[in-house]
Amino acid sequence: MTKNKIVETTKKNIQRNKFLSLSTIFVSAIVLLISSFFISIGILSQKAIKYYEKKAQVIVFFKRDTKEADIMKIKELFNDPLLVENIDYISQEKALSIYKEDFSDNPDLLATVTADSLPPSLEIRAKDVDSLLLLIEKINKEKETNSSIDEVMYFKDVVNNLKSLSFTIRIASVILISALVVIAFSLIRIAVGFNINTHKDEIKIMNLMGSYSRYIRMPYLFEGAYYGGLGGFIAATLIIVPFYIIVLSLSRNPDFSFSFNQILRDLGIIFLRPINILFLISYYSIHMLSGIIIGIISSVSAIKKYLK
Repeated sequence: MTKNKIVETTKKNIQRNKFLSLSTIFVSAIVLLISSFFISIGILSQKAIKYYEKKAQVIVFFKRDTKEADIMKIKELFNDPLLVENIDYISQEKALSIYKEDFSDNPDLLATVTADSLPPSLEIRAKDVDSLLLLIEKINKEKETNSSIDEVMYFKDVVNNLKSLSFTIRIASVILISALVVIAFSLIRIAVGFNINTHKDEIKIMNLMGSYSRYIRMPYLFEGAYYGGLGGFIAATLIIVPFYIIVLSLSRNPDFSFSFNQILRDLGIIFLRPINILFLISYYSIHMLSGIIIGIISSVSAIKKYLK
């Protein structure tokens, strides 16, 4: 059997039962579409966690009459290289400068605030959330015995909630995607098995004539790959085309465009804007390759069962 004959046979197999072929392609597309959606959500949640982890910090406020030398000693105490990414001393003068910048549009507030009325502080940025929790514990212990520490401020709930949400998404995604892949696998296997049974007599004749088994099997492998590959292409199109249509339409609004670009930049996925040809090629390739792999594995399973 020549290569042209293999392609011809594959084409006939697909066209023989159009309804079954279309159903198989449709289910493959839906499986890859939903899988891609949940994987994307999982990746974005991880990106968001990493972004907020970089901002994981605790602020230690001191009483206004605390000497700078005493604050520096406490700074050295907390400056653990295993836990701390960065630690900054904010003097009363610097605090006033920050305050003026934040409330520059409200002169009434600025008129009532002086450097002496603001507390000095240490802004400690942890390496990650786990390090932040250890730092907070360490600082709170120090606060119990050190009267110069006035208040400790930290925001760990946002990141912890994101971590919990991300974990839930990952578990749900694995369960759902696994179930959908099994459905796609089963349907492709049924479609290929149906065509093998349809050609049973022809296959027997080819075996009697001494045809190589790989030439007999190839059309069915190609068939499975076709179902999965086309399903992957459709899934990628159903995601990426509406995404860019919506984004390009909303981008006419300058406020949305700025905010959206800022979010992409913060999450490290700025390559989504503008339309990136290399990204599109990679995106389609991953979806189609995933579909082809599912299709080939399904075909191999059908061949092992029906072609003995």
